[in-house]
Amino acid sequence: MIKNRIAILFIFAFICSCSEREKDARNTTDSNEWELVILDSIQVDYLGNVREGIFNNGIGLVKDMVSGALIRFDSIGNILTTKEFPLEGPGSISFLETLVEHNSEFFGTTSAKNIYQFDADLNLKERLEMPFLGEARGGAYNRRNIAFWEEKILLWYPGRNGVSPYIDHFYRDYPLLELYDLKTKTSIPVVKTPATSKFSSDDFFNRPYLNFTIQNDSLYLTFSNEPILHIYALGDSILWKRSIDINPIDFKLMPGQKTPVTYQEMTKMYEAAIRGVFSDSNHIIVTYHGGIDSDTFVKNNLKERENFYLYPHFVKNYLKIYRYGYGWSNEVMLPSKIDFILNIESVDKPFYALRDDDFLEEEQNHITFYKLKLVKK
Repeated sequence: MIKNRIAILFIFAFICSCSEREKDARNTTDSNEWELVILDSIQVDYLGNVREGIFNNGIGLVKDMVSGALIRFDSIGNILTTKEFPLEGPGSISFLETLVEHNSEFFGTTSAKNIYQFDADLNLKERLEMPFLGEARGGAYNRRNIAFWEEKILLWYPGRNGVSPYIDHFYRDYPLLELYDLKTKTSIPVVKTPATSKFSSDDFFNRPYLNFTIQNDSLYLTFSNEPILHIYALGDSILWKRSIDINPIDFKLMPGQKTPVTYQEMTKMYEAAIRGVFSDSNHIIVTYHGGIDSDTFVKNNLKERENFYLYPHFVKNYLKIYRYGYGWSNEVMLPSKIDFILNIESVDKPFYALRDDDFLEEEQNHITFYKLKLVKK
């Protein structure tokens, strides 16, 4: 009798433990709480000044800002291709900016005239000519401002009718993007700033950079110094549908004002900024830094170029995930030793980020990338 009772208690305890494990598994599955794990690092045997890069389908591509070389590598750091192009004459490449992968080929935007198309081995395949000269002049590194939709390229390329993006209220009064048709080799202006954005008002702010991604026939767009995700429906026209506040806990901004922001005002603090927008079929991932307040900025003389290396010591970097049906996740802190993320293809897949050797004060004869993974809590 006692043995039977012990057996029954054992079975009951086993069933309860299984039930608890199943409950924990369901809770993890339903969770929208995340943490970042560094799985590994890889070394690419190349030394250069990398400020642009992507990583898709097991292949990375970065650009050396000094030589202009393109370096293609695999997930363990093996260099597959290195290409340097002349700056003038036949086969020349100049003003190459943001990179994107599409159907195992690579495309690069410029602000001058061309969209460069490279094959899988980085041979220059074609120059896709824009119908007018671009007016953008430099800006933030590694922006997310080109994406493919059907047989079209959506890109940041201001300058239509000679309109400069540096005029007052450009973002309020003019279309933000161009939609380039790969079949007809023509482009049309698209996407207006929605009324939900501060840039639709009469106030003046620091000039933003645009980041966007396309997923499920929707465009997800951000202005760098505004913590809002703007959503547009793609179709015969691109129409605004709604805007979602990202609700960051740390996002220091200059207030709007009635006169244009001067250079002197810009150098009194370091505004927070959205650095990247990524997506998969169920999530939108946003990365950003919180900026540096004016007291810290002035006290440490951070407006001087010789002190730029100090920024990572004061700036906090974050990642936040919007999950359809659940809303925003917790804020995931990104280590300061990460320079920038190349790409996030999915929350379920590892991704890569450039290591900041200057922050670590380590001189290397190679480029190091961290292999990262988002893990549910």
